[in-house]
Amino acid sequence: MVDAASWLPTELTPMSHSLDVLFDVALGVVTFFFVLVEVLLVTFLIRYRRTKTNQTGVNVHGNNRLEVIWTLIPAAILVCMGVYCVKVVYALQTPPAKPEVIKVTGHMWFWEFQYPNGLTTKNDLRVPAGENVLFEIHSADVIHGFYIPAVRIQQDALPGRQTEFWMNADTDKVGQVFDVPCDQFCGSGHPIMDAKMTVMSPADYEHWEQTQLQKQKQNSGQ
Repeated sequence: MVDAASWLPTELTPMSHSLDVLFDVALGVVTFFFVLVEVLLVTFLIRYRRTKTNQTGVNVHGNNRLEVIWTLIPAAILVCMGVYCVKVVYALQTPPAKPEVIKVTGHMWFWEFQYPNGLTTKNDLRVPAGENVLFEIHSADVIHGFYIPAVRIQQDALPGRQTEFWMNADTDKVGQVFDVPCDQFCGSGHPIMDAKMTVMSPADYEHWEQTQLQKQKQNSGQ
């Protein structure tokens, strides 16, 4: 799902917005300096070119003041962007207290989700809006990539190792469905390894969780 006001996927969480801001700032800075350098390059090529009367071109000496300026300004910009980036990354990697923990297991070639009450689903992920959800990510076989484009976060699902990240879906996204693809090539079935995540109200989420658990127990004969 793509945001109608942007060419990026829909922003599902406040953290998605922070990452988009970081991306836009980085893109803007890179674009500005790229255009500036190219304009200066063309200008200098024309202004200081070799002519019929001057076969060696203009002999231009360095300017220490300019050297310092165009070294310090990019350095300051990189430091500011680095500080902001580190802040965002640490926020992503520091889950809040007492989140809703959903265990994610990658299989060849589907996603399995286990909820706190013991319910398990296949390629069907549900999350409560406005609540902190922590994904504990594993793999049952090979390396997979657990990726939610609307959250702007990806973590590898690794055999024998747990990775994790957390999210908090905006309450105005209730009822919307988002793609959860595998973004690490994991074999011939990789293209079809695509789960769906539905954002629900907390009350509907709890009701769905209990109802599905009862169905699961009935199907298993318990």
